[in-house]
Amino acid sequence: MRKIAIAAGLLLLAAPALAAVTVTTAPVSLVTTAQTLGASSTPLALFSFTLGADAAETLSSVAITVNNNGTSTATGADLASVSVYRDSNANGTLETATDLVAGTQTTVNVGSATTVTTGANKALPGTFIVALSTGASWSATAPADSITATLPANGITTSANSPTVTAVTTNTITATAPADVTGPVLTSAVLQTSGTGKSVVLTFGEATNKPAITAGNIATILTLSGSHSWLDGTSAIGSATWSTDGKVLTVVLSNATSNPTVAAGDTVTVAGSVIKDVAGNNATGSVTITAATSGGNDDGDEDEHEGMPCANALINGRLYKLAGDTNPTVYLAAACRLKPFRGAAVFHARGNKFQNIIILQSLTGLDVSTKPALPADGTLIKGSDKTVWFVETGKRRKGFTSEQVFKGLGFKFSQVNQISDDDLNTMSVDTAPIATATSHPDGSLIKCTNSSTVFQVKSGQEFPFTNLDAFVLRGHSFDHIAVVDCGRFHYVLGTNIEK
Repeated sequence: MRKIAIAAGLLLLAAPALAAVTVTTAPVSLVTTAQTLGASSTPLALFSFTLGADAAETLSSVAITVNNNGTSTATGADLASVSVYRDSNANGTLETATDLVAGTQTTVNVGSATTVTTGANKALPGTFIVALSTGASWSATAPADSITATLPANGITTSANSPTVTAVTTNTITATAPADVTGPVLTSAVLQTSGTGKSVVLTFGEATNKPAITAGNIATILTLSGSHSWLDGTSAIGSATWSTDGKVLTVVLSNATSNPTVAAGDTVTVAGSVIKDVAGNNATGSVTITAATSGGNDDGDEDEHEGMPCANALINGRLYKLAGDTNPTVYLAAACRLKPFRGAAVFHARGNKFQNIIILQSLTGLDVSTKPALPADGTLIKGSDKTVWFVETGKRRKGFTSEQVFKGLGFKFSQVNQISDDDLNTMSVDTAPIATATSHPDGSLIKCTNSSTVFQVKSGQEFPFTNLDAFVLRGHSFDHIAVVDCGRFHYVLGTNIEK
């Protein structure tokens, strides 16, 4: 009987309470209608949820998946970050001045999960908001970048007892062009000399209204330093014509009676309100006139002199095609010659899209290279086999000794561009492979995880790009950038890379 009494007593003991994380408010989308968003945006709130806990659990991470919408071709490089905030007043509205950052991930994936690990402000219970910021390359140019984001059923992880939620997806988020409040900026002026005389090629950073520039108004619109003049002894110029896209003005000088005094070394300044953009903003800018490069040989580095006008009126780094060509070949102006893209693979590997192509009425007087345009320095490429190559300075391809070295330098296999074997075989092979993950090969594009500045590595130095044109005209794509922990790599800071 005594044994029975003890057993019965045991049946009266209360079972211990089990710790649990509770979903107080299930995840909801904060983008319930189609949303437009500009480049380099402030954080856009995507999701909100509230968790409860009874054993001091904490929020460990949140994972979301960003997917392209429709014809969009957005990549992770177009997105700056995904962040998780602790909603300080639990009102479901992101207020960056008072809400606290729990974690941020600057490497954003498109088509696969992006996980944000929390490092602070993660105690439960609490309300949290997931937000997305766009990068500088997020673009409204057709096809406009457009995405949705999904927080999946297993997207919330806690220190213990992770909850399962109902998956939720935002409405569409589409790139919109920023309001145009600045006018075209004069970026270069180049004095060209040929057998028929001299001309000055002036290049603007965006399309202009292409106003008539004449001998009567040029002195007040494009002022020169040192009391120099555009006019010959009879107060005339030869001609002034705009390119089709309105970005390049070519002033042919007259020497009918005497030479004008404009010269290399003069400063030319845009004045007044005659030159504008399509939105009506006045053009600005002041640059020093430089002498034109004479061009290069067919084996020259096609990434040299980007943006520099040539004596034949080509602009290195720009794309061209012939008007009326039923099967148009797209050319790259490189070393003052036209190099053809033999297929779309290299064209896209250089980060190009079929836009901003200058139409040529004729190829007469232009040198068309027998060698094709090749991927830019810093690009990862492969042919039909599995070997991955790095394009180093000088257009040589360099292999890797191991996957560990490849990944240790911050490269990803998703960055590898497949090109034709014919194009691949035009590039010489550097017999010394990349064998260490302690420094990057010459030509590498890198970005620190905590900074938006992009650098190119050469000879133990890192050279920062100062503007988008300097980056794009060298054939680079944001997909080529290796995001690295800069604490592991030590490079001497070099001079700015400018257009």
